[in-house]
Amino acid sequence: MPKPCKGVCMKTVLLISILSFSVLFAQVETRKPPADYDLPEFHIDAMSFSTGDSTSSRVDLYIQIPYDALQFVKKENQYTAKYEVTINFLTEENSSVSEKVWSEEIKLATFSQTESKGAYSLTQRSLMIQPGIYKIRTQVRDEESKKVSTVVRRMIVGNYTMQNLAISDIMLVSRVTTEGERRNIVPNVTGNIGENNNVFYLFFEIYSPDPADSLELHYIITDFKGKQLLSKYQYYRVQNTRAQIITRFDSSQYSTGAYSITIEARSLIAKDEQLPVLKQRTFVVRWGNIPINVNDLDLAIRQLRYIAKEEEFEKIEDAKSDEEKRKLFEEFWKKRDPNPDTKRNEFMEEYYSRVEYANQHFSHYIPGWRTDMGMVFILFGSPNNVERHPFDIDSKPYEVWSYYDYNRSIVFVDETGFGDYRLLTPIWDMLQRLKHY
Repeated sequence: MPKPCKGVCMKTVLLISILSFSVLFAQVETRKPPADYDLPEFHIDAMSFSTGDSTSSRVDLYIQIPYDALQFVKKENQYTAKYEVTINFLTEENSSVSEKVWSEEIKLATFSQTESKGAYSLTQRSLMIQPGIYKIRTQVRDEESKKVSTVVRRMIVGNYTMQNLAISDIMLVSRVTTEGERRNIVPNVTGNIGENNNVFYLFFEIYSPDPADSLELHYIITDFKGKQLLSKYQYYRVQNTRAQIITRFDSSQYSTGAYSITIEARSLIAKDEQLPVLKQRTFVVRWGNIPINVNDLDLAIRQLRYIAKEEEFEKIEDAKSDEEKRKLFEEFWKKRDPNPDTKRNEFMEEYYSRVEYANQHFSHYIPGWRTDMGMVFILFGSPNNVERHPFDIDSKPYEVWSYYDYNRSIVFVDETGFGDYRLLTPIWDMLQRLKHY
């Protein structure tokens, strides 16, 4: 491979090896594809509520495990799966405060039910715990496969007797049903409101020292960039010192991404001017099998430019509504799903994983996915070998990425000396091959 030098290249090459400098370069050849999710995959949600006692609060725990993440075995005329859940509450110093262990058994009539998309096992447990800051370590063990999956999250358990007015944690609710005067709620444990028929609910409790209080509730929804998308007021008359509130929202106006909802509660009869009490939680909007690292649909569409045919790309970009845009985006990836019978689209996951890696390792004065190195990495993945030449005295800094499967070596040159490596090797033929995937 000839060196990209100007003028007369010197015959003697000075090789410089500085280990401390080499770490500045992204070791792109060592990057591995994202690992498959460790089974059984599951979701957990935990919320704290008042017990009326300053020494403890009630924590409600919900565990949701998709059926297709468990291993079922046929016994007689049914299919059975068993799993064990272990939940530990730990201090910030990892000292155990409380532990809860239980087992669940699922029995289904047909094999197709075991692989049904959207079907899951949902269990709930409660425990009393002292207010404070904790780490919750949740472990699920499949009894048949012996596979173990663990999730660790942080939680603040509130003390609801310290204020004149207080709000419990907020529960996302996917469905509300009514039986006479009783309302039943189905919690949204995943935190994804994108697949609930354009409707979602919030459930929370208000604790007031005055059983005849009147409240002003202010709901504020912002996107992950901090832009306010909704400001809604609700007035509520308390008939007890504990009020349970369910509020309905429309999710059709929110595109793919992460959001935050804030509830501000203010007493309208308090004699002293008091600041409103606040409670906040996050949620996401995702449709189908969109990867978790896709938070901006418009940006995700722009990032398709490397593999989308021109007419495909223009059709999606020119969509007249967010709903149409989302539908075309899903159709684009559905056509490229290597395993359409599963809920995951491995090709899409790998593509956006490469975009994320490019942004983390190749960003310069533009996002990493738009750089030449980022483009090549997104298209072809990790090279089999990389030659780095940052200090050759007879040439500008350059790198050579070798792809054995394509029988091609790709050269990047840093013309400015500021780490802005530009593509020197034409890759038009390789690019067209991928666009006709």
